[in-house]
Amino acid sequence: MTKYTDFSNWMEVLPEHLTRVPLSCLAIPGSHNSGTSDLDPTLGIAVDQSKTVRSLGNCFCIIPVIHRWSKTQNLSIKQQLEAGIRYLDLRIAVHPGNMDFHFVHGLYGGLILPAMHEVRAFLENNKWEIVILDFNHFYNMNHTAHETLLTAIRTTFDGLIIPPDIAPKHTITLTSLWNKQGRVIICYQDDESSAKYNLFWPKYKMNSPWANTNSTESMIAFHENIYVEKQRSMTDDFYVWQGVLTPTGREIATNLCGSLEETFSANGSQAFVTWLKQKKPGKQEINICSVDFVEKHDFVPSVIGLNDKIL
Repeated sequence: MTKYTDFSNWMEVLPEHLTRVPLSCLAIPGSHNSGTSDLDPTLGIAVDQSKTVRSLGNCFCIIPVIHRWSKTQNLSIKQQLEAGIRYLDLRIAVHPGNMDFHFVHGLYGGLILPAMHEVRAFLENNKWEIVILDFNHFYNMNHTAHETLLTAIRTTFDGLIIPPDIAPKHTITLTSLWNKQGRVIICYQDDESSAKYNLFWPKYKMNSPWANTNSTESMIAFHENIYVEKQRSMTDDFYVWQGVLTPTGREIATNLCGSLEETFSANGSQAFVTWLKQKKPGKQEINICSVDFVEKHDFVPSVIGLNDKIL
């Protein structure tokens, strides 16, 4: 496997023949629920939780439990990019108290727009890297809120956005993008709000099947079936292989002092990386891979190293 000493510029140092491979056929490391490193218990239980959980939060001290089981990343967005992550899974909510846009997963995280400015700064300092932003869950957002956020995103990445119609199918490669100004692909999965801008990729261009299981064996079997049976469509669409497990309410209730990181995710992530090492990138094969706690189990170098299998 190729050894990369600096993952902040791993795309730049790829062998030349890999820079001519479509992005949808490269192995690209990504993070699941990317904006959860700084979930803030003081902001209260988030709107993505059920009314029952939110009402319990007003009666019992369950916020620390939610925090431990909702946090999926230790690294900030900036640190993830520097570690080699090129796909960010972004879930957004308007906080009902301050009406700001926050990352969300059980609790409210940091503000969206400062994080997006960090992404732009990274791209300006690493001019050969391409980042994929997937805005895919929205909470407490009406049409006006979507318009406000989309305008802010357009302003933040002015001149760097890669539109979905930039090139014909299977020709969007690093080489082709390096010859243009754009450096960030933005999928905004509220098509009704984003379609009129012709800058944002529609949700059907970002396939991300979810095993929705608490079993490592079931999660691996889910992906193995898709891979072996070639269920991934042979298109230029991106495809996210999610190496994540989903704890049940019962598992959380019986491990109130545990956490997603310590109690649950380690075995799943490690098994997923082991599974990936046996696969290769391609049109109906591996593309974007995402896990929780991306700094663990040699996830990033293992995914990048899969590209050595492309002839």
